[in-house]
Formats: sequence, structure tokens, C-alpha cells
Amino acid sequence: RNPSTEESDKNFPWPIVETKLGGPGFKLLALNSEHLMRRIACESDDEAVGGETTELVAMYNDGLGEGKMSDALLDAPYQVGSVASLGYGVDKYTLLRVGPFPDLYQAMAEQHQAKGDEQSSLIAAEANNKKLSGFGSTFLYYAKLLDSFPNRREESRDAARMCLRLPLATIGISYEDLKDVAVLGEIADKSDDMSVVLDKLNEFIAKVREAEQDDEQGQQGKTPEQAAFEEASLVIDEAVLSKTPFSTIRGDVAEKLRSVKRNDFADFVENTV
Repeated sequence: RNPSTEESDKNFPWPIVETKLGGPGFKLLALNSEHLMRRIACESDDEAVGGETTELVAMYNDGLGEGKMSDALLDAPYQVGSVASLGYGVDKYTLLRVGPFPDLYQAMAEQHQAKGDEQSSLIAAEANNKKLSGFGSTFLYYAKLLDSFPNRREESRDAARMCLRLPLATIGISYEDLKDVAVLGEIADKSDDMSVVLDKLNEFIAKVREAEQDDEQGQQGKTPEQAAFEEASLVIDEAVLSKTPFSTIRGDVAEKLRSVKRNDFADFVENTV
């Protein structure tokens, strides 16, 4: 499901991510395909010589404006010259007129940092977390950024630990990302090898979940579907920490989804659609 929403519903678009074989998870590129395509169209327009309409923009606009999309802003054809008209550059145009992108917020944070503006740098990273909530990678970036400033160690630790309250696969495409979380979160040492890091993460997460389970009030009000999706997420988390290939857990995840009649998701997981 889309981890940026609590709703387990096919009406919410799937995020666009980058991953790699044998990795523990993925890197978020865009919240959905429409955001990514419109960003590409904007960048193509910005790079066009003399502002001429490019073939790519024309291809993107084909079919738009017919009311087929629920989002009226994304359904409107892109007008060539819009980036130049706003006057803030293509990156800021994209964030203001298209949608949130983690790499653009991070670039903004680093630009402010390079100018010595700590407050604005952190505000940009915090906006990244807020706009793209549900993805551990944004909190990991925030933790690293905090750690680069003086007297921010405790905040950096807390931001890193926040990653562990989210689906572990959303932290990044490399096991080194998990190690960064463990080290910044003061759960493991830099000198630990990866097996030790994963063991320490597993132990820490188990304690957190045990404490959460003791909170009966926090368990109330969950629908059977929400509970099933959480159980499926736990199966994936366990695979991440044990370096179990995702291909071997497809059936377990699908079974939990079918238990609440979410056959659409189960078929997707089992790659039968």
C-alpha cells in the first residue's frame, strides 16, 4: 500500500520508488506517477531552447483537460512557459505547482545549510517529513542533517529512531541506510558489522512493540483491515531484519490481505495481476 496514507485503498496512487536486487527496501522518488510525469514536463520546458514547445510536453498534455482525473490541478494541461512566468526556477515551481519531491526538499535544505542558515535548512527538511509522512528515508535525512549541526545530537537520535516506527522498507535501498539509523539512533556503534547492527535493531524494535502492545488504548478502534495490513507490514519488517528475500514472503503477506478480502492487494503482492 501507499505508506503515506493510513487508508488501505486502491484509490490512493502508488508511490514511485527506486530499488535494487537484494536490498532491504526502496528510495522514494515521487508520491505518484502523475507528479513525476508533470515534473519531467516542467523540467523539459525549462530546458527548451527559446521556450519552444517540446515534443515531451506535448506528449504529456495528450489526454489532459478531459476531466478523467480527480485532481483538477493535475488534469489541467501544462502551459509552456509556466516555469519562467513564476520566476522562481524549476525546482521551486515544481514544489509549489506540482507536488512534493524528497530530492528537491533536500536540495533546498542543503542550499540553506551552505549559506549558514541553520533554521531555514531544518525548516525545509521538516517540510519534507510533513509532506512525505510515512517514509523512513525522509526522517533518516533529517537525522543526518541535525547531526551535522552543533548541539543537535539528541534531536538527531530521536529523528533516527522515528524511522523504526515506520515500515523498515521505506528507510532506503541499502543496508547501510539501516546502519545509519542504528548509529544515529544510538542503538549500534559504527564499528559493529552488519549482522550485529541488525540484531541490535531487532532487539530495540521488539522492545518498542512490546511497550506499544501493553498500551491497550492504542490497540482499540482498529478495523480488521487495518490490523491485517499491520500484520503484513510486520512480516516485511522481519524479512528486512533477517535479510530474507522478499520473494519468499509473498505468500504470507498475501494470505493476511486475503483474510480481510483485499484480494486486489493480495494479487498484486503475489504478482498475479
